[in-house]
This record gives sequence, structure tokens and C-alpha cells, in this order.
Amino acid sequence: MQLAVQPSGTDDMIVEFVGCSGAGKTTLARGLADGALTRGAVMARDLILDRPGRRWVTNPQAVNVVADLTALPWLWRARERNREFVRYAFERLDRYAPSTFARLNYKRNIVRRVGLHEMAVAHESGVPVLADEGVVLTAYHLFVYSDAPYSQSELEHFANLVPLPDRIVYVKAPVEALIDRALIRADPRRELAKSDHAELGRQIQRAVEVFDVLASCAGISARLVTIENTTGSDADRNARLQWLAAQIEGSPIDDSAATLAPPDAIGA
Repeated sequence: MQLAVQPSGTDDMIVEFVGCSGAGKTTLARGLADGALTRGAVMARDLILDRPGRRWVTNPQAVNVVADLTALPWLWRARERNREFVRYAFERLDRYAPSTFARLNYKRNIVRRVGLHEMAVAHESGVPVLADEGVVLTAYHLFVYSDAPYSQSELEHFANLVPLPDRIVYVKAPVEALIDRALIRADPRRELAKSDHAELGRQIQRAVEVFDVLASCAGISARLVTIENTTGSDADRNARLQWLAAQIEGSPIDDSAATLAPPDAIGA
């Protein structure tokens, strides 16, 4: 499938990686940032931490505190632009968050991610900003970490309100592989720290369904590249990474050719 020729370069582009926990979003993003993209790239979280006096911060809780304090002023400055999305997200959490702690924690996550998105919009480095925990991924908090029902129209409404990056990379992996990775992960998310294989499988399957529907929504689909991040040799993984870099740098996404998967030869 051929994609339309991009009218401009990838300078200062925001690229967000979405998909289930364990699909390999961070690994792919780091691979691009570490040299797969010819112009280079910066990870979104480094906009906060790669500064004098902050590079020593490695504790996850401390990182979150620094991120919260840094992102909040950016959200406030762009409050009018993001008002409808934040209101919608908060109202859904008020109705369906599984606990008071979860509701407050998820709201903090949304504030942090929208603020960081605004930082990325304003960032002028001449290279793409790569977000492995961005605004579109807040769909996890709103639709996955709850047993509340949702409809396609609700997901389309979310897609219409959420502040979108320039490109969205949907990272997919087989459900059984996602379950296996969640069970052995050294730092599992609280919601995925489940010993019951069936319960974990149900939540992961719900996440797959949510992101599959979002991938079909107008706005998101027009910016989307889909990549099957399967296992394989180092050569396979490197080829998959180079394929993804080519889609971001040289083959833009348009409304008529929104989704492309890598060829079978590199592990699709």
C-alpha cells in the first residue's frame, strides 16, 4: 500500500504510541529515539527530566511528582483548548472509577499527560517528540480499568475530544503474549498485578477491543500506523524498527490510507 507524499518534514512532530500494556510501546519508542530515526528524536518524559537538577531523579514516585508539578502550569495555560476533554474525562471517572483512590490517581494522570502534550506542542528542537504514555492512552483509565459498559459512540466521542498528536503508532501483540508478559513483568501496573490468568486475560482483551475501536475512529485513523510487535530474532526486531522509522519519516498517513502493517518478512 502506498501512502501519500508528505508535504513537509517531521520536525517537531509529536508521535504517540498506544496499545495494550506489554505490547512493546516503550521499547519501540526508545529504539526510534536511540538512532532509528535519522533526524533523531526526544522522549516526551525527557522534556521534564532532562534538565539541570532533575537528571538524578529516577524513583518512579519522585518522577511522577516532578511531572505533575511541571505539567500543571502547561495545562492551565491551555485550559480553554483542553476544557471539553478534561471535563469529559473527569465526569466519566466520577461515575465509573473503581475506587476513590483510583479516581484521584487517574485524574492526576490525565492532568499530567495533557500538560505534557502541551509541552510537546511548544517544544522546538527540530526533532520528533515520542510519547509512550500520552493523551490517547488515557483511554486505559477511562474505559479499560473499569467494568462499566461503553459503546462505540462513546469511544468516538473520546476520539473527537482528546488532543491528538501528529502521528499515532498502534502497537499490537497476540493476547496470549500480552498475558505472559504481564505475569512476568517486574514492575506491573497496579491494575494488572493479578495472579488469576482468566481475570488478567479478560482485562487485556477489553483493552484490545477498546484500542481496536479507537483505531477506526475518524481523526485517529487518519494519523495511524499499526505495527504487529511479535517476537523474533534481533534482525527481525531491527527490521521492524526500521520499517516503523520509514513510516514516520517518509510515508505520511492520510485519510484514504490510514493503517499499514509491516510485511510478513519482518514479523507481522
